[in-house]
Amino acid sequence: MFSTLKSLLLPTSKQWQAHDFSGIDQLHLGGIGSTQELITWLPSDLKRGLDIGCGLGGTSRYLALHKGCSMTGLDLNDDYIRCATLLNQSLTTVPDCHFVVGNSLTLPFSARSFDFVVSQHASMNIDNKGDLLTGIFKVLNDGGQFLLHEVMLQPNINPDCVDYPTPWASNIAASHLLEWQQFVDEAIAVGFTLTQFEDNTASALNWIRQTRKTKPKPPFTPLLALGPTAGAMSANVLANIEHGRLQVVSALLSKQPA
Repeated sequence: MFSTLKSLLLPTSKQWQAHDFSGIDQLHLGGIGSTQELITWLPSDLKRGLDIGCGLGGTSRYLALHKGCSMTGLDLNDDYIRCATLLNQSLTTVPDCHFVVGNSLTLPFSARSFDFVVSQHASMNIDNKGDLLTGIFKVLNDGGQFLLHEVMLQPNINPDCVDYPTPWASNIAASHLLEWQQFVDEAIAVGFTLTQFEDNTASALNWIRQTRKTKPKPPFTPLLALGPTAGAMSANVLANIEHGRLQVVSALLSKQPA
């Protein structure tokens, strides 16, 4: 992917803007609009952030360019991190973002390193949610915030009912969906307080229906980021939401001062 992306970004005389990349770096349900809505919950005085499962870095770039944040983006996929860095370097105004390869279950940062953590559609293939939440809690400053935009299993739905492939898993063996109440119970057990919550399922359904009717604007299309099964992934996510198997949520979880 890196070499393909590099060739698309040439010639260097092209004046790229961050919104040009939204077709590949804002692939979560709701696109860039969901990012904009999520960060309205972020207090304006919190500036040092960690983007977990950053992919190609779209959320990090948005926060850096529009909110003046200093961002660290982390992803397990080395190719994604190389591409995120390349996209940053291609902009006329280079955002304050640093992208690193790392595992969200073993965060390579010291305690109290960040004012906030943001994560969009990055935990569905993680089995041990407790370790994930414990690590996030640890790297947050006292008073820090965890902004979450995630896909969950609808209550009382058998995980075997979910159709695959999806953007987060090629089959059920690689997918570890939780119901929202299960997730928030684990977060509270770690020490978080639920401050804000919103069910985005209806708006996500409308967004994906509309998106599938609209031809992606080249050259930065989901096919480039997700590969040849991008269409099947999108169709399955649509069917899973339409049939009441998946819930899409946004939440703000707070680490209260000691």
